[in-house]
Amino acid sequence: MDNRAIGVFDSGVGGLTVLDDLINHFPHEDFIFLADTKNNPYGTKSKAELEEIVERNIKYFENENVKAIVIACNTATANSYHLHPQVPLIRIIEPTAKRALEVGKKILVLATDYTISSGIYQNFLGDRAIGVKCSKFVGIVEEGLMGTEIAQEVVRSHVEEYKGKVDTVILGCTHFGLLTKEIKDVLGNINIIDSSLSIAPLLKEAIKDNNQTGRGKVIINTTGNPNNLKISWFKKPIDEIKQVFIS
Repeated sequence: MDNRAIGVFDSGVGGLTVLDDLINHFPHEDFIFLADTKNNPYGTKSKAELEEIVERNIKYFENENVKAIVIACNTATANSYHLHPQVPLIRIIEPTAKRALEVGKKILVLATDYTISSGIYQNFLGDRAIGVKCSKFVGIVEEGLMGTEIAQEVVRSHVEEYKGKVDTVILGCTHFGLLTKEIKDVLGNINIIDSSLSIAPLLKEAIKDNNQTGRGKVIINTTGNPNNLKISWFKKPIDEIKQVFIS
């Protein structure tokens, strides 16, 4: 029985949407979530900067002796393929693209500026994909502005021109699931593929549930100020929130 925790990281609080789903699937597992808010946003950084950031975060989790690492960030995933840690490394983009191909003929990919510019989703989806740079969505979520007129206007300005032109939308950033209502309000009845919900099957293949009784422990670490985390929407029990320093 392997009682080590599972590490999950993102540039900020958006990756908590991944953690929420993983807790649903693995309620007895311990999780360490890293919100790398010191380096947020990822989506406007260079490839070299991102590769260095991702490498540091992976090393952090290796030092924490986790049994698996989940990259709950599309932008970080796009800059992780040079890394091969000793524990399973679960990436988010490929399973998300595969789900979209199962249901979509014309697919709108909403992601950070970097993820779209990298072409990684387009590589998986081919000519079915239309990519839209939406890094501004990340700031909306980090500031906790979901459900406001500001959020509605920012979303509308990015996606309105695609109404009626696509049948499927990939939320290619884990922050964006928290803007699903705003996106549907603009695009109407459309298939939504939330990258936050694509990880659990891969993690199940990589680990064995401990089959313990009771709830697993949930620790949230951040590279920024814990008091600045706007996570009232996250309803799972949290055992500890603290700041960590990663070098």
